[in-house]
Amino acid sequence: MAATTLFALALARLPEADTATAGWLVRHVSRYDALQQHSREKLQEALADRPASARLVAFLYNTSLMEQQLAQARSELANLITRRIRVLTPSDPAWPAGLEALPPEWRPFLLFAYGNLDVLEQPRIALLARPPLSESAYDRAQDLVLHAIDAGCIPVTGATTGFDVALQKLCHNAAPPRAAIMVTNAGLAQLLPPIRPVATATLRAGGLLLSPFLMEQPPSDTRDEQRALVQAALAQAVVFVEPREETPEQRALEWAIQANRPVFGISTRTLPEVHPVRDAVDFEWVVEAARRALMPS
Repeated sequence: MAATTLFALALARLPEADTATAGWLVRHVSRYDALQQHSREKLQEALADRPASARLVAFLYNTSLMEQQLAQARSELANLITRRIRVLTPSDPAWPAGLEALPPEWRPFLLFAYGNLDVLEQPRIALLARPPLSESAYDRAQDLVLHAIDAGCIPVTGATTGFDVALQKLCHNAAPPRAAIMVTNAGLAQLLPPIRPVATATLRAGGLLLSPFLMEQPPSDTRDEQRALVQAALAQAVVFVEPREETPEQRALEWAIQANRPVFGISTRTLPEVHPVRDAVDFEWVVEAARRALMPS
């Protein structure tokens, strides 16, 4: 497992390896020493349609350069272990299976996790929204979270907006405090200052912080789009609150529908292929959808 983690960390810092290409290598090659079982020609053929593949293959088969890259990855991993941050890859038993349904260009091959990984074994409900929101939608989303945590489900929020903060605080202030997950749109070391005390309270409540980005990577529009997709893919049921066109949340909504996820909406307008959550009686439908999706087939 450590060899796969080192390989993934090394690939993550190669400019020649985009997310889809690095993800393919981590999932199909897995370890640097396993490259010896792949001829250079066959690997080049497998990656032929990917950008910068010739430069990447040349780098991968340059022993001196790759040893330097792996040495940096070892140092980085040792530092993360000291800070109690887990680095998950697709071969890790704790890796959320739902992420594998994402398109290759958005599908992470690394997750930086800080906190209680056990929450990844419980039914999860993602809630995605982008303020401003109507008061009625805001209130209904909060009522849904209270119902969900009382039913043993784990809310999955972002780590940016006042909406995310409000939902996390509902979990912190419950009696007893309830666990939740926060998915960041930056590396864990780049959490915005107003979010840090909220994240600390989430950890104290038994929750989890997750990021698919290297520790030092700052927020960006592209990372926010991937955050929304990862947030939706992590959960067994997804709730969108007043989604708007041309936002990361709308992109995640479109993906969730295409992926046949249980998709719910809190909105005054009709959302095609989205189950409306109009009042408290609908909350149990969301909870049951999350539970059913977690059951073994």
